[in-house]
Amino acid sequence: MSKIMRLGLTTMLLGIGLVLGAMAQGATAPATAAPAAPPLRQENQMTLAHLIKSGGWAMWPLGACSFATVTLMLLNFQRISRNKLLPQVAIAQIKGAAATGDVQQVWNLTNATDSMFTRSLAAGLRQFQAEDPAGSRRKMEEAIAETAGREESRYAFFVNFLALLTSMSPMWGLLGTVSGMIGAFSKIGGGGMGKPEMLAKNISEALVCTATGLLIAIVSMGFYFLFRNLLNAIMKESEGFYSEVLDAMLGQGNAFSEAGAAAAQAADVVPGAGTQL
Repeated sequence: MSKIMRLGLTTMLLGIGLVLGAMAQGATAPATAAPAAPPLRQENQMTLAHLIKSGGWAMWPLGACSFATVTLMLLNFQRISRNKLLPQVAIAQIKGAAATGDVQQVWNLTNATDSMFTRSLAAGLRQFQAEDPAGSRRKMEEAIAETAGREESRYAFFVNFLALLTSMSPMWGLLGTVSGMIGAFSKIGGGGMGKPEMLAKNISEALVCTATGLLIAIVSMGFYFLFRNLLNAIMKESEGFYSEVLDAMLGQGNAFSEAGAAAAQAADVVPGAGTQL
């Protein structure tokens, strides 16, 4: 009985050895045959045109967003300029005329220059009352603030479109991504799972659309905050110039000498009356 067991064990070991040998031969055969195959040629023919074309239909709205971003950048660079909104030469002349109390000269200099600063200041000067200069300051400040707010909204109009593009571009990219993935899964459903080349176009479309939308959004967001902060800084600086002009006009000058004398006389009469009582 033991001989039969030894014979069976020997036969089993021989069988296992034959199977392992066959498997090893099958595994080494492709390795020896591989050098005989012609080498694969790897050529990098991907250009910008091919990359854009691989994005599919979504590259058209993304291209429009890209063109709009560049156009708005150039437009805002031209519109939101400190030298244009706050002309330093005109401001210096206006402050000099205000220091002398020549209201007419301040008005003439303000209307001689067309800018955000002069338009807002002109609105305040229209509220000036020669018979009560000090009392008209509040109305002048309110008119300047209201006009300056409208001017700020006017210049921020095209800046806000950059914020719109920041939100729209990733949405278009996401839509193109979804479209590409739908096409890829349709190919898989049609039996293209074993053929990666059938899925490459749709996957490339998805990835290119996502990358393009994010790139446009990043650029437009950066320039949105750049122009927004620049406009805020200009408006803050203009508030200081408005205060300097009004302080100079109300502090001295022939136009306000009578109002100042009347205020001083009223201040002297009231304590005198209190002393007599």
